Amino acid sequence: MAEPRPPPAPPTAPLPASPLDLDASPAQAPKDNPAPPSQIPGSASFRRQRASRACETCHSRKVRCDAASLGVPCTNCVAFSIECKIPAPKRKKTAGKKDEESERRSSYAGTPPSPTGRSASLSGQREPALPRYEPDNIGMNSHHGMPDTEVSEAYASQQRVNNGTYAQYMKPKFARAPIKEAGRVAYLGESSNLSLLVQDRHGTTDVVHYPLPENVRGARARVNELDNVEIDILHQRGAFLLPPRALCDELVEAYFQWIAPVVPVINRTKFMRRYRDPKNPPSLLLLQAILLAGSRVCSNPQLMDANGSTTPAAMTFYKRAKALYDANYEDDRVTIVQALILMGWYWEGPEGKDKTRGDLVTHARSDLAADVTKNVFYWSRVAVIVAQGSGMHRSVEHSQLSRADKRLWKRIWWTLFTRDRSVAVALGRPTGINIEDSDVEMVSEDDFIDDEEPTGPGANQARQSEFLPDPIHVQFFLNYVKLCEIMGLVLAQQYSVASKSRRNNAIDLTHSDMALADWLQNCPPEVRWEPQRHHFWSALLHANY
Repeated sequence: MAEPRPPPAPPTAPLPASPLDLDASPAQAPKDNPAPPSQIPGSASFRRQRASRACETCHSRKVRCDAASLGVPCTNCVAFSIECKIPAPKRKKTAGKKDEESERRSSYAGTPPSPTGRSASLSGQREPALPRYEPDNIGMNSHHGMPDTEVSEAYASQQRVNNGTYAQYMKPKFARAPIKEAGRVAYLGESSNLSLLVQDRHGTTDVVHYPLPENVRGARARVNELDNVEIDILHQRGAFLLPPRALCDELVEAYFQWIAPVVPVINRTKFMRRYRDPKNPPSLLLLQAILLAGSRVCSNPQLMDANGSTTPAAMTFYKRAKALYDANYEDDRVTIVQALILMGWYWEGPEGKDKTRGDLVTHARSDLAADVTKNVFYWSRVAVIVAQGSGMHRSVEHSQLSRADKRLWKRIWWTLFTRDRSVAVALGRPTGINIEDSDVEMVSEDDFIDDEEPTGPGANQARQSEFLPDPIHVQFFLNYVKLCEIMGLVLAQQYSVASKSRRNNAIDLTHSDMALADWLQNCPPEVRWEPQRHHFWSALLHANY
């Protein structure tokens, strides 16, 4: 026998040998492993046992094994005085799967499995088909639970176009492309690996806003390509239905009167122009969200149930808006953020019901234990995520967006900031916005002017806003933002987990008191609350203070 040559390290778990393994090249001798007396030649109990396979040692070393002809132990194992083992034959996996599947089918059909693991099918009869889904079958694996792998040619073509999106990001000219549509902007932070690929070799490195490619469109742009199931769901939810015109007008007016001052996220002039234009209506998702928020402050009897509550009406508008959002019906990202903020005006209550109890403490505890996916905290957080994905937390003053879009951009971001702080304080939860990650300029009085820049040939004067900003509403929001900044400091210094281990809480508390005193002293007289001069917006601001 030829002298063994050193091979690579043997595998830790040798596979069963095949006849071809018997002709493998020699390999190095394994480590010392004394063989049992029954396999040592010359011993009293030595005997050879014929085998039909190569032993484990020869198979792992890939050398010729004569156990099949001479028996166990083979010559190699005798030469190295090691134990000679014949691996047990393994069942094929496919056979096990077939037996398991047949057992499962027979159990589904109510027929006990046969001893061989196959369902009793006599005279070549076909096995019973799998039944339809039943609640008792939850967790059972079946072919009916597999997703459909066949897609239409139109869908496959669209996917090929979408897969080329990243290639568009990597083009150098893409890094220099200006953003002109506020609702179609993608954000890539400086730490992103993808941002290193899109930056121009000779360009600036501070570009973080990029225009979305044309092929990234929502369902509204491809409404004719919607899946039949999605269309059926939207129709069942009544997503395309609106209240009578008079009631719809009243809800929109109630929103701008009582909700918009707290969340000034909509350009009222632009929205109302499209709201009155049947040929160019506003976003359906945004309109349903406005009707939802307006229903919470509107006292029209048509919205009330037998108990005088508007909660059922608000639930209807909420489900319509949510169905549109879930179907990705809207593709304008600014519109999506606006709608998400307003969807937080619906709180389903504990266990999805609007319960009324005499015990105030029990009722408050139930509200806090309500479904976390159907309250203001959830929807405000989702709005922050979408806004940060579009780069709303970064300044766009030097971009090519219109002046109206820049102003609206700032108002939306600082609205998200106020919602984040106030909701965290109200529910005792952590904040989600780190102000150090943002460089958006502080909102000012000019940002509430909805004038639009001139468009078209020969236009040299901006279109004046139809709705002038209310000074009280403006001052309310500006001072509300300043108050929310102090809220964030108080949360970090007094209520964060890390603050409990610090020893300078008394100093931090003094600083917070000084900040609040300074805020109150500099509060404008329009929104400064006084008992002898009661006003709703000043009282609301003072309540937050």
